[in-house]
Amino acid sequence: MDIKPNVVEEVARVAREAVREAVVEEMREEMRRELAARKRPARLYAGAGAAGLYGGAAVVAAVVLGLGAVVPMWASALIVGAGLLIGAMVLRGMARPRVRGAGTGQGASVARGVRPGERDGLAGMAGVPPVPEAKPKV
Repeated sequence: MDIKPNVVEEVARVAREAVREAVVEEMREEMRRELAARKRPARLYAGAGAAGLYGGAAVVAAVVLGLGAVVPMWASALIVGAGLLIGAMVLRGMARPRVRGAGTGQGASVARGVRPGERDGLAGMAGVPPVPEAKPKV
């Protein structure tokens, strides 16, 4: 009895599709379980963030009102706002990577993540421009 190649190919295709569907369904079920397990902690973190934001705003308001007993309210709000902006700038500066060799003509490199002898640092990464060799003339 001679089986035609079309029948063999058709059986192989049906078997592949059945296996693929079973694997995809298993992956979907695993993703559903994982999502369900992560949903509650995500909601709790979001709630904690919102409570922290409102708590911080209440503390800022209390500081403004307390300082308003000594100076005019507009001045106390200005003082607290300036303090918050200075704190934000300090935190941003602390979050940025340190740069070595800036202004020395040696080419700047990021302190962490650059091997010795590697000059451009992160320049090979997408979206990061190369560091100029010398300062531009003004």
